[in-house]
Amino acid sequence: MRWKTETFAFVFALIALSGYATASRGEDNPSHFTYARLYCAPDGNTHFQDVTAELRKTDFAPPAPPIHIGSDFAASRAFFGGFDAGWGAQDLERRLNHPTPATQFGIVLQGTFSITTTDGETRRLRPGSVFRLEDTSPCKGHVTVVGDQPGFLMFVR
Repeated sequence: MRWKTETFAFVFALIALSGYATASRGEDNPSHFTYARLYCAPDGNTHFQDVTAELRKTDFAPPAPPIHIGSDFAASRAFFGGFDAGWGAQDLERRLNHPTPATQFGIVLQGTFSITTTDGETRRLRPGSVFRLEDTSPCKGHVTVVGDQPGFLMFVR
């Protein structure tokens, strides 16, 4: 299990160091990484929260120089998801929310994704964006809509 956790931490660190996700938030300090958390309140409604992870300088892959590592989440699976352009648009029109099937991270690889919570907030996620879905059933869920081009996500559970 340790190698899976280390693999996830490495992928997460690469994304954090890539500048994609943090650039949109204006962060330039590699010891902090901010991602969006979609969570379920006690009343079943969903909300976004920005979470900032503290990363510590670590000898991760000697003899390479140290990098900043943090938020050591256990992970058992990672997989890709491909979405057609416009996927979810009808669900948004019908206000057909759905919960996430499992607590998981999503990383936008290609395309644009818009996620709307039950409180009405919509976040537009572009390549490099990292988000954590925690709104599992019986939560009311959220609606995801893909932009006008196909989209690809990496999910990490």
